[in-house]
Amino acid sequence: MNHKAERILVGSLQKFSVEDGPGIRTTIFLKGCPMNCKWCHNPELIDPQQQLIQSPSNCIGCGCCVRICPQGAVTMTPEEGVVIDRAKCDVCLACADECYAQALRPVARPMTIEEILNIAEQDKGFYDNTEGGITVSGGEILMHAEFVSKLIDEAGKQGIRVCLDTCGFGDSQALMEMALKETVTDILFDMKSIDDEVHSAYTGVGNELILDNLKMLAADVRTVDKLILRMPLIKGVNDSDEIIRRTGEFYRELGIKRVNLLPYHSLGMGKKRNVGGMQEEFEQPTDERLTEIKIYFQNEINLEVDILL
Repeated sequence: MNHKAERILVGSLQKFSVEDGPGIRTTIFLKGCPMNCKWCHNPELIDPQQQLIQSPSNCIGCGCCVRICPQGAVTMTPEEGVVIDRAKCDVCLACADECYAQALRPVARPMTIEEILNIAEQDKGFYDNTEGGITVSGGEILMHAEFVSKLIDEAGKQGIRVCLDTCGFGDSQALMEMALKETVTDILFDMKSIDDEVHSAYTGVGNELILDNLKMLAADVRTVDKLILRMPLIKGVNDSDEIIRRTGEFYRELGIKRVNLLPYHSLGMGKKRNVGGMQEEFEQPTDERLTEIKIYFQNEINLEVDILL
């Protein structure tokens, strides 16, 4: 099969992104992740399968979704509006197809590499003038390594630079093969917690493979300078002095140069609710604590640090 005919579920393409790598970028959010972070800000992209998502504020109360659902999974009440019985719903998307108000819609759409790049190349002038490009994110790119590898190659043929965004939990060989590609200029690598127990408790998986993959990329002179470590910071979870100092020493050993700090936000809670689940609410570290962490990494570990709010 011609790879251009292969399709993958894409949650969205975010144009004019300025926090997903250098310059102006188009970020491609793929669906499917092997981790289940309790604070995930894109929880609708965890399940690799298609899902139905609600946008309650869009609903005009026409009742078309109730009438058209072949499984009888949709009801409507004055108090709650549209209610979806997820146990009955088979994600046939009949309701979404008829909902012109976009109150019900699929989380993602199947797209080919050609379709993705047709959109991305519209802003190539911005990429060229700002040293930007496309960022392939998720979900998790290592769940779709073959597709992403081909996407990188095709983007390169069009002169588009690529930034990879990964949690690092996946096939090491596939990760290295992608990282070594000449048109991959940056790698955003997540560090949820250097403490394995904390990592397991809050993401659903241990961090051994992740740390091994980070060591692998950092040990190769061809990839170490591409790395930008990304640290979500959640108060009382992964912002303790012990965890931060262990992390800093680890970065020093590996020769890491750049870190982005990402304070927790609760935007994922509404998304999780709208795909039929509930997400625990956490707290953001105080501004003072964020400043302390930034100063520690800058002054003691000699890192380039940005706080992305």
